[in-house]
Amino acid sequence: MAVAFGAYRVSNHSSDHYDALLSAVNKGCKLIDTSANYTGGESEKLIAQVLKKAERTPLIVSKVGYVQGENMNVMGELNSIGQATEDLVKVNDDLWHSIHPDFIRNQVQLSLSRLEVEKIDVYLLHNPEYYFYEENANQDEYYKRIEKALFELEALVSEGLIGSYGISSNNFILSPDDKKVTHIDRVMECAQNVSSNHHFTHIQFPFNMIEIDALESWYDGLSLLNKAKGHDLQVMVNRPLNAFKGEGLVRLADYETTHPLIDESEAQRIFVKAMMLLEKKFKEEEPEESIYNLPLIRQFNDLWNNTNTPDGVDQVYFSHFFPFVARVWGGDLSAKESTPFYDLYDVSLNYARHNMSKMGKNFEEQAVKAGLIEAGDEPLQVRLIEKYLSYQIDYVLVGMKDVRYVEQLEHLF
Repeated sequence: MAVAFGAYRVSNHSSDHYDALLSAVNKGCKLIDTSANYTGGESEKLIAQVLKKAERTPLIVSKVGYVQGENMNVMGELNSIGQATEDLVKVNDDLWHSIHPDFIRNQVQLSLSRLEVEKIDVYLLHNPEYYFYEENANQDEYYKRIEKALFELEALVSEGLIGSYGISSNNFILSPDDKKVTHIDRVMECAQNVSSNHHFTHIQFPFNMIEIDALESWYDGLSLLNKAKGHDLQVMVNRPLNAFKGEGLVRLADYETTHPLIDESEAQRIFVKAMMLLEKKFKEEEPEESIYNLPLIRQFNDLWNNTNTPDGVDQVYFSHFFPFVARVWGGDLSAKESTPFYDLYDVSLNYARHNMSKMGKNFEEQAVKAGLIEAGDEPLQVRLIEKYLSYQIDYVLVGMKDVRYVEQLEHLF
């Protein structure tokens, strides 16, 4: 039972991500979890870079299922030669999903190339429950598609391209009576139908101190965790610190020690500097206008220090603010020109982390009072993960995108 590296939203273009992953592996992290679609394949490329320098060799887990970004073109090429045309779920124009054998084989080859390895240790079907977006979806058809996918995965094992396989599904944690559940017993029936000596070895699902469905005794007095162990499966859990409560996200972490709150006057200085530069550049083309009259900038003024999550900050900056800055400049900025705006981005991230810390503190007070966790000097996230590891969980996947996070958790590798 150990903490593993969750490589969601890491990129081979980030030196911080490289340093964090290399540090984790060298300090004894035993498993890295990624997927073909994480940052458009850049996550797998980062892992390849790290493995070349690492002193140890961890297990590599990757996944297949999402058709988005460049994979849209890949799917188009496959379809043009008559492959992977069946069982293609079109969620919207930008997101499709497939666990068709043709697509699985294609994605394994692409992942092997990006990871620069000859074999992927564990390969998972990634959220096959996207099938339920289809009209007239039903449980029997769901497991028929899963079983067809498992036959292909078993063949890939026999060819030496993957070591074993399994499923990552958010719907494992639903009640067995739910029409959209990924039912662990039916999944294992599929595996047995593939082979009595199948290589289905791992499952993955969300688990945190708010979303504790995997502990519910829904299976004749047994929980999902009990059932997984009864089937001799390795259990990986994701989102250990990101809990969805109602419509909102609660970050179960404390950033006060790793990211001290920036001085308010310094934050205002960085904000004013960036906005003055933007206004000056804007007036070169529109001398009678001001950026402060634009709806986008009025919204930005409200959000730059008042966003609750880093994901929200990324949405504000990368979807709206940075593209606006580029339009004002008439194209890409030089490194020197872009620095004040990235400084402001870092300030916004700092505020977001501390806004999340406030929510985390509220949860911590309630959790300690209820006896879920003990009070202590260790950061909230460390105490929570130690608690998770007391359950029948083999790997808790944590997105340690900073060396400071690695140092907090290295005693749990």
